[in-house]
Amino acid sequence: MKRDPTKLAERAFDLLVIGAGINGACVARDAAMRGLAVAVIDRGDFVSSTSFNSLRIVHGGLRYLQHLDFGRMRQSIRERSCWLRIAPGLVRCLPFMAPTIGRGMRSRAAFRAALRINDWVGFDRNRGLEGDRRIPSGRVISRAEALERYPGRDADRITGGALWYDAQMISSERLVVEVMRSAVDAGAVAVNYVAVESLVVAADRVTGARVRDVLSGEAFEIGTRVVVNAAGPAVDSLVREAAGIRRPNPVVRLSKAMNILTRRIAGETAVGVPGRHCDPNAKIKHGARLLFVTPWRDLSLVGTTHAAYEGRPAEFRVSETDVAEFVDEINYAVPAARLTLHDVRFVYAGLLPMADPKPGDADVRLLLHHRVIDHRRQDAVGGLISLVGVKFTTARLAAEQVVDLAFAMLGRPSPPCRTADAPLTCCDEVKFYDGRGGRWDDSGTLKEEVRRAVGDEMAVKLSDVVFRRTDAGSRGHPGGEVLGGMGLAMAAELGWDAQRVDRELAEVEAVFGHWKGDSGYRIDSAERSKSERSRPVSQS
Repeated sequence: MKRDPTKLAERAFDLLVIGAGINGACVARDAAMRGLAVAVIDRGDFVSSTSFNSLRIVHGGLRYLQHLDFGRMRQSIRERSCWLRIAPGLVRCLPFMAPTIGRGMRSRAAFRAALRINDWVGFDRNRGLEGDRRIPSGRVISRAEALERYPGRDADRITGGALWYDAQMISSERLVVEVMRSAVDAGAVAVNYVAVESLVVAADRVTGARVRDVLSGEAFEIGTRVVVNAAGPAVDSLVREAAGIRRPNPVVRLSKAMNILTRRIAGETAVGVPGRHCDPNAKIKHGARLLFVTPWRDLSLVGTTHAAYEGRPAEFRVSETDVAEFVDEINYAVPAARLTLHDVRFVYAGLLPMADPKPGDADVRLLLHHRVIDHRRQDAVGGLISLVGVKFTTARLAAEQVVDLAFAMLGRPSPPCRTADAPLTCCDEVKFYDGRGGRWDDSGTLKEEVRRAVGDEMAVKLSDVVFRRTDAGSRGHPGGEVLGGMGLAMAAELGWDAQRVDRELAEVEAVFGHWKGDSGYRIDSAERSKSERSRPVSQS
């Protein structure tokens, strides 16, 4: 992938996708593979917003049993199999456990029935999968075996555990980059750091977009027959401000969701522990919503907490208070963890779609199904589709439905969708050097990854490489020496001077510590040494 904004203005496209998270990337890949002329842009880097801030789980929807939503379970199971099939190097099986308690809806008998139904609904879950990619059947385990895995506060009450299998993304950001690479290989034109200023509307139909290259400041127009608004939290502002559509209600309401990365507080099984909040969507009530403590590298990734959000998406921030409250909830659910703010390695936070609250709701009611909105029908503006995605797992399916609608808008017969079985560009196991140990090897693997990211993956900022092209920042701050070495490696590729390197390093440090307060959490990492700062910057 080579960044070339001039290609966006050279011709008219069949489809312009705005937003390059997992939803936009999947739309671009599907449309390009079906033969459409596709452009995809994002005002930031690829996968730099909501898709980056995930729990890294591709799940088959066992918890939808409490909603009695068998259709959604079926979709999730099928899409989980798709990801295991098309991205075996980036998606792997992971065991999950929830405790069984008492004689009610959380009893051994109730969970045994739920696991049997889950296996029945997913009878074809292993189609096209081999070896360790196959999802085993769920089972109820003994109290002794459950206690070996369970860290929760109510361990003295548990009678056993429900054990089932889902999947985990080794790197969600890398997965989106690979989907985008596959889209480009199929003919799509993808450019990051291009912001939409307005949509061009003529005779009640969108015919293009006025955009600005964020890096150069150059403004130009992209001609297109259909626009797909996959802008995530900004989906509503794009409809209202860029398209000028006046509607009484927002396209979607938003909730703030948060996961935190911390030291290991459980084993190699992802474990559900009851938190303080309920699930207002559940038709079968069984107590508090489960928090999941998942193994992530040698750490634990814990999530997810939700709260309603009323502000503008661009103003979203996570405060120290937000993090402290979530740490308190984790300590409530897992008292033995004894977490403090100093244990938090990284905060993953983003905005997710929520349903309209109902009278009496004390907790956030999440949007259950993705939405594909034809604005010709809803707002009398043709050529515009908005996609409101609800989870990573079903992004491929949502994209398929969007592309089907796009072909209908274009008045063309649609070729069959092939994204459920066609492997991504990088389908083998992906391994990264993560910078552990805090040492920079000037001739090592990480330096080669920096070169690959700049030369072939459209990385133009140090933050692109640290957070979305390599694993350097996956465990939190990798240390000043590693960041400094990466900055100098990028400088050698892009011709940065010392002042530019310092600005890029400051931007990365801000991501690691943007929510810390004057008296709160401090990142434990060495500052770049004076000798590091004084090293000459290579020019190229």
